[in-house]
Amino acid sequence: MINFAPADRDNTRASTLECLNAVALTGAQFEAAMRAVAALPEQSRHSPAAQALALQAFADHEGIAGSVFASAALHARMAALDAWTRDHDPRREANAEAVMEAAAHQSLSQTENGIGFDPVSFGELILFVEELPF
Repeated sequence: MINFAPADRDNTRASTLECLNAVALTGAQFEAAMRAVAALPEQSRHSPAAQALALQAFADHEGIAGSVFASAALHARMAALDAWTRDHDPRREANAEAVMEAAAHQSLSQTENGIGFDPVSFGELILFVEELPF
């Protein structure tokens, strides 16, 4: 069980990151989850609660291991990708398939702006994935 006691903030943050990073995803699953959120009705698309429900339904349907944290993990990865894209690839010039794979596999970490991707290692992972022969 995770201890979310306020006095244990540093351990809680580490435990939360561990739980989010423990959810195993593929690039295709991550992309499909993003499509599930995009398919929400316009009035619900920007609602965190509606997103959470859609992502949990998606995770349950996909049978994603650790699905109790899957909705939160998917949401955190989407937010991290959004922040990285806004700051490092605003014209979306990176290979979209490589970005989806990298977003599914890159470890989330504590950044100066909250939970996200380390921008340097995430960019390097995208470049690495682009070079894979599949």
